Amino acid sequence: MLTAKQLLALVAVVATLSGCATKKDFYATGGSRADGSVDMAHDFAQFEKPVIDIAQAQSIAKSKCRVWGYSDAEAFGGKQLKCHQSNGYGTCIAGQVIYKYQCLGDLGAAPQFQPSAAPLSATPAAAGSMGKGEWQQNQLNELNQTTGLTYEEYQKRYKAIMGQ
Repeated sequence: MLTAKQLLALVAVVATLSGCATKKDFYATGGSRADGSVDMAHDFAQFEKPVIDIAQAQSIAKSKCRVWGYSDAEAFGGKQLKCHQSNGYGTCIAGQVIYKYQCLGDLGAAPQFQPSAAPLSATPAAAGSMGKGEWQQNQLNELNQTTGLTYEEYQKRYKAIMGQ
């Protein structure tokens, strides 16, 4: 029979070895309009068990492709590991997992830029009782539905929403 002290030590060891489930958000790391490709990634660190939503990556990749004039995006399949830190044994303990997406659709049929009739709200205060996170998500959803933006304009608006 284990004592309370031994049981507590065992629980601590199991928790340490099992790692923590950590929700990871995707972000675009690169791509090429000419090639019609977008690189989506999430970070990882030692002892983490990343919990990812591949639909989030699909959605972001599709919005990036739409900014460039394509209609959709599709995952190439597979993933690439980019290691940022290794331990003394050469095992990767922190880095990035990169997924490649291919833009789909006829780039020649891209619609011409037309400014949105309703500009994005300037501040979270303009959104009433909405919290900052909700406001940002709402603004990002509106931005992702805006068609015909150049990549630079998209980045400018994204940074304004995120306060960067």
